[in-house]
Amino acid sequence: MDNIITIRNLKKYYDEGATKALNGINLDIERGEFVSIIGPSGSGKSTLLNMIGALDNPDSGSITVDGMDLTDKKANLSKFRSQKIGFIFQLHNLIPNLSVLENVQIPLLGKHIRVNKKRQEYAIQLLKSVGLEDKIRQNPTKMSGGQRQRVAIARALVNNPSIIIADEPTGALDTKTSQKIIDLLKKLHKERNVTLIIVTHDPAVANQADRIITVRDGQIIKTQEEDVTDNRRQSDRIEERVVDEFEIADIDFVDYITNPDKLIGTQIPKRVAVRMDNKQMQLNINALTSTQIKNARINEEKGNGTFEENIVHQSVTGTNGEEIPLDIIQTRIPVGVIDKLSDRIIKYSLYGQ
Repeated sequence: MDNIITIRNLKKYYDEGATKALNGINLDIERGEFVSIIGPSGSGKSTLLNMIGALDNPDSGSITVDGMDLTDKKANLSKFRSQKIGFIFQLHNLIPNLSVLENVQIPLLGKHIRVNKKRQEYAIQLLKSVGLEDKIRQNPTKMSGGQRQRVAIARALVNNPSIIIADEPTGALDTKTSQKIIDLLKKLHKERNVTLIIVTHDPAVANQADRIITVRDGQIIKTQEEDVTDNRRQSDRIEERVVDEFEIADIDFVDYITNPDKLIGTQIPKRVAVRMDNKQMQLNINALTSTQIKNARINEEKGNGTFEENIVHQSVTGTNGEEIPLDIIQTRIPVGVIDKLSDRIIKYSLYGQ
């Protein structure tokens, strides 16, 4: 196994130790792997990404990326980033008064901006690969969000990085454009054998990776492989009661919340089907009292799951009427689906819609 990233007991604290952004991360990522990182807001996803990209320093632990010990005080992290890492951000971070071509060339520039024919030809080649050869002289402010993100992808590739780090690359895009961007990233990932790491809140994006890593409270709570093995070993009996049927689908997360039954007079169904990992879990929805909604916040404050997880835990049951344990909700339902369900349950409970 050729690991391009090896992380051991990595810790990062803020606010004089009060905020534990990373609290003992252990992680291996193979060269050429496509990994997605998911988790609630404030879970430590972006901090972990910043560590891998050498944008921040840990308080303790070890992190080795493509042969470089990033905790070595003698390491030239600026040179490492320019040679090994390609960054893609949610809001593109393009310079508005530069052309598309000039934006793509920025990572190649030294201290003095100068014209370099070889660099320019390579940048144009990359823009062709992302379908923007006719936009090279255009200002990015006159382009759509999807086009600007393609410029950002070309910019991330221009230094021939071994790792591409993407922080919510589709967060500001509509569903159709998002999928086009992910398809492009997957294509370039395969063609160049570049390691691709994406932080996302979108389960439709996360499920297209080779492996999903879930971060919560500064720790990795599971990977996709663990979800298949540990959860079945520890809670097979529970899941037999919870999961009524599994369906093989052509695409993951086809309408990842569907409505088998309609409830007349409201917008939320009595039963929803959550599709994930090419499977379908059917859940019954029950209205909550205002006290139960308050209890969800109290439980969060006590550290017993997030507010959204507690809302879903209290409201949904299996189709046989049995309660679904909180740990099953935390490990079997993606964060994006939990958020969507929680929002609808609250509206249903408080307003009947």
